[in-house]
Amino acid sequence: MSNEQILFDEQTLFSGVCDCIRQTLEKDLPEIHATDRLIADLGIDSLDFLDLIFRLEQQFNVSVNPRDMERRTQEILGDEPMQVDGCYTARAVEEFRKAMPEVPAEELFPNMPANRLPACFRVKTFMNLVAFAQAGEGGEK
Repeated sequence: MSNEQILFDEQTLFSGVCDCIRQTLEKDLPEIHATDRLIADLGIDSLDFLDLIFRLEQQFNVSVNPRDMERRTQEILGDEPMQVDGCYTARAVEEFRKAMPEVPAEELFPNMPANRLPACFRVKTFMNLVAFAQAGEGGEK
């Protein structure tokens, strides 16, 4: 397979992510929206996340890692801590809001427990992760 990356438009990304979600859940969801929450609205669990990431990597030939958002945030913060006692700082939340504009601001709040971040992920979040990886800012496969 060629190392050449093909950059996909928004509709192709959306369609591909939706196909991967349907395959992961092994059911035909009648309608998926970019704003759907992966856990609360579509029923994805932690094992499904791993399967979804694998499928996205295969579909788009990129390396997708939701933790890249945390790594980029920590790089921006430098020596400033991203978490205190397992909760995100106000500054970290500010950076997450920039990285995930599709998530309503009230869902990303200062002192949010770090383990709640995946509950905020939308279909659009994974579209953005794929696009980010395609742009060469994530990892290439």
